[in-house]
Amino acid sequence: MGNEARKAAGLQTLARFVVRARLVQEHSLAADLRVLEKHASWEMTFNLTYDPVTGKRGVAMKPAPLLPTEQVESAAARVRPVFLMSDGVHYDKVLNALGEAVPSAKKEVEALRADFRVADPDYPNGGPTKPRTEPSLTNKEVAGAWLYGQLLHEDEIRRSYAAGISAEEMLLNATKTVCAEMLATVKALHLIERLVVDDSLDLSEELFTQPVSVTATEWAPQISKAYVAEPGTAMPPSLSEAPGSEWSEVHDVFGPGRTHT
Repeated sequence: MGNEARKAAGLQTLARFVVRARLVQEHSLAADLRVLEKHASWEMTFNLTYDPVTGKRGVAMKPAPLLPTEQVESAAARVRPVFLMSDGVHYDKVLNALGEAVPSAKKEVEALRADFRVADPDYPNGGPTKPRTEPSLTNKEVAGAWLYGQLLHEDEIRRSYAAGISAEEMLLNATKTVCAEMLATVKALHLIERLVVDDSLDLSEELFTQPVSVTATEWAPQISKAYVAEPGTAMPPSLSEAPGSEWSEVHDVFGPGRTHT
């Protein structure tokens, strides 16, 4: 591939990523980045307890915050292509294209790559290829058991890693993963936006303004004329011309003074 073709392919990758990243950014979970940061950086904490009368010592875990399951599920679906190796907007492909398009941003690009890798459940070892055999699990394996074994895919190998793990614990770890994935994606989008504003990156302004999600609560198509015919009547060959005699305007059939059922 020549330099020009390579450059064009890289810009196409970045253009596709912008649309996907804006879709992630417009998810309700990303409305407040502080919420994303809170859940992405959650760590297990506990209090040590001691009863001076009985001398009994104990450990009390601090409750972990859980987001609504459906909110996490829909967020995971939106961000999934960025972490799917076979997808054209996988973060490595995007960051490689960005680094080639703007060499001066290499340091920032590699910092983003580190963020993506921390969030990626399959980094650095990839997904499991054999059922679970070890008694211990990493947080990423627990998150992957829920995300890929039960939500985004029906992966029996992944599901084996859920054995003995409560639904709440799996959701907690999956939430941490999804929020970290969303944060990295939004950060990458913001870097691309800044580079476009600085004229360091040549991407269409339309990519940042065109609607990527539906916010309307109702919709009706615009119709100038409508025709009806008996059931089974063949569709007219052209929709830009008046149909044949077997078709009638709806006003002639159902208009004022007409009887219809």
